[in-house]
Amino acid sequence: MPVRYFPVFYALILSLGTVCCSTASRAQALAGANPTRKVPVLPTLYAGVKFGANFSYLSGDNWSNGVRSNLLGGVYAGIKGPGIGAQAEGLFEQSEYTTSSGFYRVHKDLYNSLADSLKAGTFKVNKLTLPVLVQFRVAHVIWIQAGVQFYGIISVRDFNGLLSDAKELFKSGNTAGVLGAAIHFKKADIGARTIFDFQNLNNLNTSDVWRQYMFQAYVGVKLF
Repeated sequence: MPVRYFPVFYALILSLGTVCCSTASRAQALAGANPTRKVPVLPTLYAGVKFGANFSYLSGDNWSNGVRSNLLGGVYAGIKGPGIGAQAEGLFEQSEYTTSSGFYRVHKDLYNSLADSLKAGTFKVNKLTLPVLVQFRVAHVIWIQAGVQFYGIISVRDFNGLLSDAKELFKSGNTAGVLGAAIHFKKADIGARTIFDFQNLNNLNTSDVWRQYMFQAYVGVKLF
């Protein structure tokens, strides 16, 4: 993951810890001053591992624009109060995209051979992502989550061997919006979310705008 994203992660973790410690200290002070007074519910810290499916779509004139399913997995940690909380994650995600018939005409200088001009190319994009989310309780165990996702592309697999360097197609990193819902059980989580790029992912000198749109479904297992 790009180094520039690390301060955001550290700032969130520091904020979560500060809120938790502050609330706990206040609750202890209230209990000591008046033992009969009802003490506020303390925020809950949690962390776990998650895995699921990533359904992705890439906009653009020279892509086949089909939806492909791939894998995601990683770790997550967060804090929940009575009605509001925050969550940060570190995930490995995969997306897969196939070119359309016009791709060679626009990007023929990238191809290894003229003989490949009629072939469609399929590329698997491997990413490290950092979603940073705020969450709001809407029912007993149901939470709405919204935030931003930072991601960096670590590799691009060219299944057909068409290009000299498939990673040159895409910018190395991007930011995206996140909106979804999660069911927080005591020992596990179930959730789904939509993700949409804020910026053009096209790294080539063309006017075509490429943006990723994803739908994810996942299961998380809490370690504490």
